This record gives sequence, C-alpha cells and structure tokens, in this order.
Amino acid sequence: MTTDLRGCIPILCTPFLDDLSVDYQSLERQIDWVIAEGASGVATLALASEGYKLTESERDEITRVVVATTNGRVPVVVSADGGSPDVAIDRALRAQRAGADALMVLPSSFVKPGPAALRDYYVRIGQAVEIPVIIQDAPQLTGVAMIPALWADLAREVETIQYVKAEGVPQGQTLTATLEQSEGRLTVFCGWGGLSMIDAMERGAAGSMPAANFTRFFAEIQRLFESGDVGGAEALFQSELPYVLWAMQSIDFSVRATKTELLARRVFRTRTMREPWAHLDRIAEDQLERFIAGRPGNT
Repeated sequence: MTTDLRGCIPILCTPFLDDLSVDYQSLERQIDWVIAEGASGVATLALASEGYKLTESERDEITRVVVATTNGRVPVVVSADGGSPDVAIDRALRAQRAGADALMVLPSSFVKPGPAALRDYYVRIGQAVEIPVIIQDAPQLTGVAMIPALWADLAREVETIQYVKAEGVPQGQTLTATLEQSEGRLTVFCGWGGLSMIDAMERGAAGSMPAANFTRFFAEIQRLFESGDVGGAEALFQSELPYVLWAMQSIDFSVRATKTELLARRVFRTRTMREPWAHLDRIAEDQLERFIAGRPGNT
C-alpha cells in the first residue's frame, strides 16, 4: 500500500463505437492524451465512465487495457462497488489482481443502508483487499448520506481505507472535518467536477478527480496554487468556470461534453453513449459546441 495519490486524476470516459461495443483503441489514446495533459493518475469504471452500463467482462477488459496502457507511468484507480459487500468485494479483488493501484468505492444504494450497514460494507471491502481504498461520497447521486466521523472511524480500523473523494455540498467544510477528525489518516480529493477546486486547495486537498477533458485545466490550477500563485490559480479557474458549471448540470451533460471534445481532438472516433442517458436538446448541443470552440487548443 505505497501508492501516493495526488494531483489531477481524471475520470476516463468509456468510448463506444457506433455498434455500442467498447472502443479500446480510443481508450488507449485517451490514456496517453490525459497523461500528456498533466494527469498524475487515471480513474476508470466510475460513474462518469458509464461504469454502470458495462458488463462484468467489459469491466475486466477495460481494467486490463488501462493498466497495460498506463504501464506504470501513473497510478490507476478502478471503481469497485455494488449493491452488496459481496458484489463490491468480487469487483475489488478482480481489479486488484489486474494491477489496479487503488480502488474507488461508492456506498451501496439500491437499498439505502443505515450507519451499521454502511460501516460493515466498507470494513469488509477494506479488509478484503491489499491496495488503498477511496471512499466516494456522492449523496446527490446515490441518496446515501455519510459523515466525516464515519470515515475517520473506518480509517482507524481498516488500514487500506486511506482516501475520501467528496462530491456533496458544502464540500469545503466536509474536507476540513475529514482531515481533522481522521487525524491525518485520510487524504481528501475534490470531486463533483472540480467545482470547489480553489476552496478544496485552501483546505488541504491532495488534488481533483474531474472529467477527462478538463485535465490540463485542473492540473494547472493546482500547480499555480501550490507554487504560491493563488491569484493566478483563481483567475484560471474563473476563466472556464461557466463551462464547468454547464457540464456539471448532470452526469450525462459531463459525459457528453467530454466525448464531444475528445472527438473534436481526434482522441475518440465517436461520441456515442449507451442508453439510458438524458439526451441534450438542440439548444444544449449548440451551447456545448460554443464552449468547446472557445477553449484553448480547440480552435
């Protein structure tokens, strides 16, 4: 458990061909592209990877391809969760065997767990694996509320539980409480598309886990902030905040934006998404085209 996660760790999109099969060649190009853009790690099979639309065999093959293509250049984070501890443990162990450096784990949510069930879920997963676990807190998507006191308790009991990706709001206060209550056992990451990035940096976050198309943007914000140029970091953040806000209207807006931009940059061959997804109307698609056309490197 020597993996040190920090910096910008983008969530890889899962590219699909027009026949809805996984486009592994585009996945490989995406990995090379985000690393060139400044990624200090990559994450896959997450919500923004459309991980919930993938078969178990596709999950295994995607993990294999991501680990092989990354080839040790940066750590690989694989999402491994499920409707029960048993499902999550099975996915976690498969990812670990395939070479994942860390696991990101949402709470079970189909049946909303109480505090005791939540604790049991994370304890069992953490004790089953030998690589670090990132607790992913996304209450607006899962409907499951967690608190820093729970995470701190888990970190004290289970050695592998070392990180929290906070997606809920207010995010900043949650990050501070997590760091304080865990007494340094937990490292925190800014989630929810990086919307609280400056606040998160001020509170000691180790980095961000944004959409892949924003890799260079968030990596540079963190570089500026940590070099002492807080004003420069704030100015850069504000320069593209309207686009980030637009994309974070929903997971589907974010995925559509990322795939459209990676298609424009010739990283992806299509911007196909598997159903179900909330399709953008013509006005929204036009807005997206304008945002992408106005970004550095897309003109």
